[in-house]
Amino acid sequence: MSAAVIGWVALGAVVGAPLRFLIDRWVTLRTASSPIPIGLLVVNISGSALLGLVVGLHHPTLTLVAGSGFCGALTTYSGFAWESTRLWSERRGAFWAFVALMVLACLLAFWITWSLATRLA
Repeated sequence: MSAAVIGWVALGAVVGAPLRFLIDRWVTLRTASSPIPIGLLVVNISGSALLGLVVGLHHPTLTLVAGSGFCGALTTYSGFAWESTRLWSERRGAFWAFVALMVLACLLAFWITWSLATRLA
């Protein structure tokens, strides 16, 4: 792996990680009464949709910057694991709703944008 590849991935991540934090906090402040972490849902669903678009376009540099770097830093499995663990111990019903919604919405968002992008490419 070359230094250029690592640089491209890092460039995307430098933008994705702070954006994840800002979007999550902004949405969470507006949906504080929800038992489900809506901010985390928003960043993971939008990141999945963007990743579907990027993968569907079949552009190697774009895949490195936007796919691996930006989407990798924007979406967060660790946040999903953290919130799932918290919900499991506090609210079992919210846990199951959160897990089902996260998985289904992220897969659907990816699939729709990937399908559209592959038709355009």
